[in-house]
Amino acid sequence: MDHKEIRGLISAVVTPFKADGSIDYKSFEHHVARVASAKGIYGIAVSGHAGEVLTLTSEERIGIVAAAKSVIPKGVKLVAGIASGSMAGLVHEGLIAKQAGAEMLLVLPLFDVRPYRHLCHVPEAVYGVFERMDREVDLPMIVFQYPEATGCAYSLASLERIAGLHNVVGIKAATVTASKYAEINDALGDKLAVLAACDAPSLLGMLLHNAPGALLGISVVGTPHWVELIREATEGDARKAKEIHNSFAVPLMDAIYEYQLQKTPVSTCAANKEALTQLGEIPSSWVRPPALNVTPARKDAIRAGLQKAGLLMAKTAVGM
Repeated sequence: MDHKEIRGLISAVVTPFKADGSIDYKSFEHHVARVASAKGIYGIAVSGHAGEVLTLTSEERIGIVAAAKSVIPKGVKLVAGIASGSMAGLVHEGLIAKQAGAEMLLVLPLFDVRPYRHLCHVPEAVYGVFERMDREVDLPMIVFQYPEATGCAYSLASLERIAGLHNVVGIKAATVTASKYAEINDALGDKLAVLAACDAPSLLGMLLHNAPGALLGISVVGTPHWVELIREATEGDARKAKEIHNSFAVPLMDAIYEYQLQKTPVSTCAANKEALTQLGEIPSSWVRPPALNVTPARKDAIRAGLQKAGLLMAKTAVGM
């Protein structure tokens, strides 16, 4: 796959659950089909952080990929998030996602455990992981670049080391700041699709810095507007992008993701699901422990954000 074909929005969908905690596949398929129907969308990402990947078993991840594959339109790419604490496990997760129908992988850092975090800064260690994935799984990969505050962000040297691998085609640059995004895109934008990934106002600066597109969890809420925002910011009218960003995106970023400032302990997955629940698109915002579900105060804030963004009228809010 040529990285230059990766353009526009990849929307990271949620995983709805039933009251007993099992996956609600019927609601999931409806959700995926609705998001994937947005005109101009490039892809759908399942079982990422927005889809609560860390709470899913391998069997559930297979089921999620297969269910999404059954409903997305032809031409929309299916990206599967994979995570593991071991190299063999990561290869296994990649292979089963591929077998279930994934066309690309979003690879969460193998190094996201305390003894290994420093290895994100060691190019040969990072290369060893992705070279084996490239060889044994043989599926296009998007590298998940975490914020530096996590202690698990790849160094620029590490990203440069893996950029030449055949199946490393993109980076989900969840860098928080536009400056860090610019640093990565300046260095690697000619080799990889450096996708903006921020559910906060710095997203606009990232998009305007020659971004080919974005990979966003918040984009499942009012998906067509996110597609338009990214299109205008990356290849259209920057003034139009600013208008959409300020009037539509910012109220949602504040209400759902709290500008990624973690002002409250409520799970962002739960908040994202709550927005979809209030819009009548999924039946429940429940998330698996240890994540915390939405409080009444957050429900009110999310409702207000949906109204400010023009997605919900006060009299039509679900449950009112």
